Amino acid sequence: MNGQERIQYLLITSAMACLQGHAETVPSTERDTAVMDQIIVTARRQEENLQKIPISVSVVDAGMLERANMTTVKDIQYLSPSLNVSSNTTRNSDNYTLRGQGTTFGTDPAVVAYFAEVPVAGGGGGPGMLFDLANVQVLNGPQGTLFGRNTTGGALLFQPQRPTNHWEGAIEAGYGNYDNFQQQGFVNIPLIADTLSFRASFSHRKRDGFTTDSVSGAEYDNIDYTAVRLSLLATPFDRFENYTILNLSDRDDRGPGTTLSSVNPAGAVGFIFGTAATAAVDRQAAIGPRRTTLSVPQREHQKVLMAINTTKIDIAPTMFIKNIVSYTRFRSDVTFDVDGSALPIVDYHNTPGWGGPQNNSAPAINQVTEELQLSGKAFGGALDGTAGLYYQHNKPVEALTAQQVFGGPTNLSRIGDELTSKALFVQGTLDFGKAGWGADGLKLTLGYRITRDRRQDFTETYLQSGNSFDTGGACLYVAGSFPNCRVDFPARTFRKGTYTAALNYDLTPDTMIYGTARSGFKSGGFNLGAPPVSNLNSFNPEEVDDLEIGIKNQIELGGVGIRSSLAVFYDKYHDIQRALVADFGGGAGVYVVNAARATIKGIELQSDVRLTRELRLGVRYSYLDTSYGSFVSPQGNFTGMPLPYTPKNKLALLANYDRDLGGNIGTLGLSATYAYQSSYRNLDAFDPDIEVEGYGLLNLGASWNGILGSRFDASLYATNVTDKLYRIGGGNYYYTLGFTTSVYGEPRMVGGNLKYRFGD
Repeated sequence: MNGQERIQYLLITSAMACLQGHAETVPSTERDTAVMDQIIVTARRQEENLQKIPISVSVVDAGMLERANMTTVKDIQYLSPSLNVSSNTTRNSDNYTLRGQGTTFGTDPAVVAYFAEVPVAGGGGGPGMLFDLANVQVLNGPQGTLFGRNTTGGALLFQPQRPTNHWEGAIEAGYGNYDNFQQQGFVNIPLIADTLSFRASFSHRKRDGFTTDSVSGAEYDNIDYTAVRLSLLATPFDRFENYTILNLSDRDDRGPGTTLSSVNPAGAVGFIFGTAATAAVDRQAAIGPRRTTLSVPQREHQKVLMAINTTKIDIAPTMFIKNIVSYTRFRSDVTFDVDGSALPIVDYHNTPGWGGPQNNSAPAINQVTEELQLSGKAFGGALDGTAGLYYQHNKPVEALTAQQVFGGPTNLSRIGDELTSKALFVQGTLDFGKAGWGADGLKLTLGYRITRDRRQDFTETYLQSGNSFDTGGACLYVAGSFPNCRVDFPARTFRKGTYTAALNYDLTPDTMIYGTARSGFKSGGFNLGAPPVSNLNSFNPEEVDDLEIGIKNQIELGGVGIRSSLAVFYDKYHDIQRALVADFGGGAGVYVVNAARATIKGIELQSDVRLTRELRLGVRYSYLDTSYGSFVSPQGNFTGMPLPYTPKNKLALLANYDRDLGGNIGTLGLSATYAYQSSYRNLDAFDPDIEVEGYGLLNLGASWNGILGSRFDASLYATNVTDKLYRIGGGNYYYTLGFTTSVYGEPRMVGGNLKYRFGD
């Protein structure tokens, strides 16, 4: 069998086990210690058993994060079916793709990240997100009813550890190759017993880069961040809870080590730079992928502050009100060499204050959200539901971006995307058995959300005059000169109703089957990188209809614990949003079009087996089949072609072994993960290197906890053990601007950590 046949064989045999397992459930009197713990998730805004909700969800818990030394969200993609995480122009903003739907430059994300139930501003996180977390939940498919921002691809939920009523803490330090120095820790203090608890945690990491500038010696692909989290939980009286979080992060590094891959001799770069362009390609090939030569001193600096307050009041034994209010201050400054060469082909230069390219077209924003929920059970627990109101306002803050194209004059721009989003939602689950309708184990879920997004955008683009940023430059897209270049787009409002309908049935207490139909949409918007007077100045919403059927079980067979889920889905997209690139008279701009229709269908399998108390094995697999409908653009005819960032096959194999060494020696832990994904198209283009080749990574870990009866823990890790050289993306502008670039993943990383635990 070839590689794909072996993967599909594994899928079929695992699915058969999932389907047949309930028939051999071991009676409770014969159970031993190899039992699977229940996993509690908040995928439907309430705490529920993962195996009892009718949607596909992946969970990475605190133990998995620590075992694998995960410090970036990119590590999570290998443990979650259908999830792809990329960075494109910046390392500090993660772009998520789920089931083929992700970030289109200049639009709202199709996959939204939430921290403590609040949307994360500025692209979804970046380094320093994964400390002191309870878990990360990956919700596959449209989340069109219960969550704050309507999405077509899915959502990621980052759940922080809450303050507890125990005095405890830990401090940890580690060191690895590339001079990787990292520290993190937390302290939990019960200020007033059973009434007021405080938790403080921090994470800091500094690591040299693995791509070096051959001229300046600067190291790209480095890491340098500090993050701090403070939280306070107050329960002054029964039925009342107030939870406040202050989360701060500061990331300051040199960005990606982009390398020039090819130049189109007949394109703009070949015409303008001639033999110098081909010489730059030859030079890059000679020095290899871990060295580059850039024309600007790159820097990525990002500061994020999130303040979140959640108040919960129990108004009845089975009903409560919850209010979530938040404020986010997002600031980003990016200096970036797009072409990855010493030539001034496409560069973003430093400016005063904040600025630079951002996927959300807003280098600096202030975000405010307010959400009011009513949740609970009625009719003796037969009806369980949530209803609420949601409000979000994103206010752009003045920021200046400087772009130079083909060695010409520098284009200065100030752009702003002001969003006001309002929504009303309701969702409920009816338990037919508890309602007395004689169908034990049958549940029906219905939900609906009406969303109204209003966008008020502006753009101001002009040529730099001398060394000045604020005087006299000629307007680029409209007549006149600065300061008379601003264009305010007429406000647009986008309204849409989205739904969820699910039916699930318990075949046995341990096995559930389900079918779910959902819809979702992404707001339309304005093309701020295109001339405001052109017919390209705006685009319409994107919509999706999703069907999913699946089976979940958590059983024991002969003393072996098994937890499995299998989902088959079909998504149909309308007016899917896609970004194209053009040279708008001296300024390289990205503009969004609605690319008619697209279909995505696939399979997701997750299975964990606990063979003994010590040994656990797992498998994660997804198969994606994607294709555009009619999509004819100025950059070519993509009709029938697969969507970007959609590897057909993704497979992860996991193994964990934990053993108590006895005699107060401590506990030994061993872990191994192998993750593979097949090739995929990087962007909508026909460039020579548009395919990102498939690759597999092996990661290993070992730990010794409670060393000789002490409060010390030690761990070792090795990622990309085989030192695989793999490309994770790049820029594909061969037939537009005239060049392509590549960005590569991390080489082998090894290191160790030492932790000291204190408190109760």
